[in-house]
Amino acid sequence: MAANTSTRADFISLFGADKINMEAMISLQEKAPNIVAYALPAVFLLTIIEFIFSHFGEHKTYEKKETLGSLLVGLGNLAVNILMKAVLIYGAVWIYNLLPWRMEMNWWTLIPCFILYDCYSYWSHRSSHFNRFFWATHVVHHSAEHYNLTVAFRQSWVQHFKTVFFIPLAIMGFHPVIFLVASQLSTLYQFWVHTEAIGKLSPFIEKYFGTPSNHRVHHGSQAKYLDKNFGATFMIWDHLFGTFQYEEEKPIYGLTTPLENKTNPFVLNFHEYRDMMEDVRKSDGIRECLFFIFASPGKIHLHKLKRDPQQAAERESSGHTKATAIILMIMLLLNQVLNAQPVREIHPLPAPEGKNLPTPTGKHLLFFLQRTPDANTVIYELNYKEDGTLDPEAPVKGSWIRYEEQGKTKELTTIEKKFAYGLKCKALGNDQYEIRLVAYKKMPMYLLKSGPDNKYHIYIKDEGKNLLLKRVFVKVNGGSFWFPKVTYIDLITANSETGIEILKRINI
Repeated sequence: MAANTSTRADFISLFGADKINMEAMISLQEKAPNIVAYALPAVFLLTIIEFIFSHFGEHKTYEKKETLGSLLVGLGNLAVNILMKAVLIYGAVWIYNLLPWRMEMNWWTLIPCFILYDCYSYWSHRSSHFNRFFWATHVVHHSAEHYNLTVAFRQSWVQHFKTVFFIPLAIMGFHPVIFLVASQLSTLYQFWVHTEAIGKLSPFIEKYFGTPSNHRVHHGSQAKYLDKNFGATFMIWDHLFGTFQYEEEKPIYGLTTPLENKTNPFVLNFHEYRDMMEDVRKSDGIRECLFFIFASPGKIHLHKLKRDPQQAAERESSGHTKATAIILMIMLLLNQVLNAQPVREIHPLPAPEGKNLPTPTGKHLLFFLQRTPDANTVIYELNYKEDGTLDPEAPVKGSWIRYEEQGKTKELTTIEKKFAYGLKCKALGNDQYEIRLVAYKKMPMYLLKSGPDNKYHIYIKDEGKNLLLKRVFVKVNGGSFWFPKVTYIDLITANSETGIEILKRINI
């Protein structure tokens, strides 16, 4: 009986704290130290040291405009946090006072609170990658194409929307000051992982803790790195829920669709909301509207690729022809090609019709795609197996020729095959195949044996006629590398009956 009484007394002493008087909020805010503010001098000192080593060393991890953008975003986020501190404290106290169980402000309660906070941080972070509404509050953090300590400053000005994920933790009864200290410690810990200056640490640390190597993976855009390593302090959550990935090859940082403006903090923070509203405006009904707001960014991207460009055009103008729909498909394909290429210097070519562009050759070549200003070429060839027979499951393969790298031919990456300019092939029998581009699956092309040589060629159908597709040329005049302004498109085909070449020019 005495033991039960003692246990009950201990429970009451742990969960029997008094309510917090709302009139004492000023005193409470003083008890809630601003740890991040105290650490700012060290944060800036370490950032300056890393910048100096980058500037004078061989490994360049800073870019002028991008660094300025990170600093402006960070300053704005600091101002938002100062304004939000009182709101968050009042909200935490309000929930605390509603509970029948309330913990006293004991230092040791910080340990379970911090561990649980890290777990909820994992789910908050993971949800930000699979829900567009929350992705819009996180995308600014992934927009940097260089990985350095200033990336830690890229925290969204509207990230407090994600506070909803931490309400269950607040309901557990931790004292509001303990709760806020755990939040600040988590934020501060994540600063040092945003660097390339630190390599891999011991295997134990790499497996169970957030490290620069683990977080570099999270910022990588390769297929194996996408949506991996969401943990902040501990990686145990990624191991438990199947999202852990060790760093192997060097990550490629940034968004799959890089931003042209790298400095304006308003563009960096709100461009996803702008794109979301544009998609909502063009949506067909409430279902697609909600899809564009709350679906995962990956699914939305695929959905937009699969949408019929002709139907989209008919909503704005009913005068588009079937040939224009084909050209729009090719434009979409080329944009995906460009998005898959690394940023590099562009050298304009002199011939507006592309006459002086390098012309690829090869006995297995079917057709190729080119544009100015860009000498690189995307080629589609017959895909033969080692025994010399055509691969029936993938009779056509795509690759690109990099003329600025001594004409090196590079295989498509997994992402490029799946989302950009890969192919879907279907055997029709009698050595015939239906070929569809993943960027626009609704328009079939046909791989057939024809002509006096009885060799394979690619055809498209136009008004009941088979047109041999030979070459596509896109003229770009201005815009940016990632968002080019297309002036016109030349579709070079040949009549299958007469052999006469047909040039279809579409002025955009």
